[in-house]
Amino acid sequence: MPSARSSFPSFSSLRAAVALGFLSLGAGCGPEAVSAPPAVAESSRPLVGGTTATAGEFPWMVSIQDTAGNHLCGGTIINTHWVLTSRQCVRGSTTVTPPHPSTLRVAAGSNSLALMNTVGQVRTVLDIIPFPGSWDAAQGKDAALLLLGSPLTLDGVTVAALPVATAADVSAGYTNPGVIATLSGWGQTTPGSATPDALSKMSVPLMSNADASLALGQPVPLDQLGADGSVQGNAFCTGDVGGPLVVDGAAGKKLVGVASYNLGCSAPDIFERASYLQPFIANMTPRLKTAPRVTLSYVSAPQGGWKHYSLTLPSGIPAFTVSLQGGTGNGTLYVREGAAPTLTNYACRSGDTGSNVEYCSLFYPGMGTWYVSVYGETAVTNASMLGRTFY
Repeated sequence: MPSARSSFPSFSSLRAAVALGFLSLGAGCGPEAVSAPPAVAESSRPLVGGTTATAGEFPWMVSIQDTAGNHLCGGTIINTHWVLTSRQCVRGSTTVTPPHPSTLRVAAGSNSLALMNTVGQVRTVLDIIPFPGSWDAAQGKDAALLLLGSPLTLDGVTVAALPVATAADVSAGYTNPGVIATLSGWGQTTPGSATPDALSKMSVPLMSNADASLALGQPVPLDQLGADGSVQGNAFCTGDVGGPLVVDGAAGKKLVGVASYNLGCSAPDIFERASYLQPFIANMTPRLKTAPRVTLSYVSAPQGGWKHYSLTLPSGIPAFTVSLQGGTGNGTLYVREGAAPTLTNYACRSGDTGSNVEYCSLFYPGMGTWYVSVYGETAVTNASMLGRTFY
């Protein structure tokens, strides 16, 4: 299914690496070590099944793109202001935290990528809220919410929100083994092929976690959900990651999964369980109000040196985000509670992008003093450091 021309890591390579245990995607404190995955011959991967979606069939589907309009990942409309996707899709190329939101956009309202700018709705991304905690595509918690810069217009025909499956829906059988679910996306129809213009869909039966674990040869934790389209020749591929898996049950269509990974675009596919994410989604997505992003400082930092700032956060804030942009030089953003960060001790660290386009996102930061700091990879002059709290 549909695909990506992007600066993000190759998801097909990621899946191959996961299969062989070579790649750690943990996003906790401290530096991240990533070993290069072995090459996987395209000829060893099966073709990917799927058929063309009809107009308006998946109005909750969005394309997450770079600012040039190149498709990167799929996503699901939760409400007018929020989109759900895979955490992989907002990981960036070398970062342990999300990329700067200004590097992304969301497009909705058309099955054709080429027509998004004319007949669809294109929105900037204001903030990125990853699912909290350390994560790994093979270990779960592979999800993030995107706050849009301006609301989508939900007409219910070409653009619509999709309800998220709850624990009650699971009890009602929405994710029972054998239930047929549908995935949509603009992923590659053949591994290594170009991004298709048309939205595709495929239907797959859900699996038990035990069967999914047996098929993959590795554990499948409870927050994940397996689907096996091998009989139909169906599997998702690069560009489908982050897309919605939907079941049409007794209470209507519900989001039951977020496309996460498979092994080289072959079945079985592994999804993040939407019911596991539902409390997180229900907590964040009603919060359409945010404090205005305020300038914390105009930063200058010497090469190989720090500039530290402190601020006090009140209790009960569900998220706090900080961005660095503008000015000259190349700074890396660090955030830590209670003490100034170091190169190895921090709560959040942006990636070294080679410029001052850096971003940190923290979920439910503790009440008290936090340090927001910039380290000069090269000398930084007059970069704008901005902060936002949610309420």
